[in-house]
Amino acid sequence: MMIFADYEFYKSVGGGLSEEDFSRLAARSSAYIDKVTLGRASEHADDERVKRCCCELCDSLSVISGGVKQSESVGSWSVTYANSENTSELSYARAACRVWLPADWLYRGVDRE
Repeated sequence: MMIFADYEFYKSVGGGLSEEDFSRLAARSSAYIDKVTLGRASEHADDERVKRCCCELCDSLSVISGGVKQSESVGSWSVTYANSENTSELSYARAACRVWLPADWLYRGVDRE
């Protein structure tokens, strides 16, 4: 599997994850990019938009993997985290859209020539 961004690129665009965390999350992010683009992104692996998308997804995944706090009580302390598959999918999609992957890479319909 191809990893779309390396740690050096991630740091150059202002990323804040450690190298260890980035390496782990970059593999998951790249797999997701492959999934949503139906492999089209691999044909453009040197494109900066793909690299930036990978970095955005890494940052989103770092938040998701920690869980999103849904509620917290103080008396007899209690905390609830929301971390459903839908939350993950929505966060991935938002991050990918923020870096403007080309629409034709995301197209899931039939290509009529």
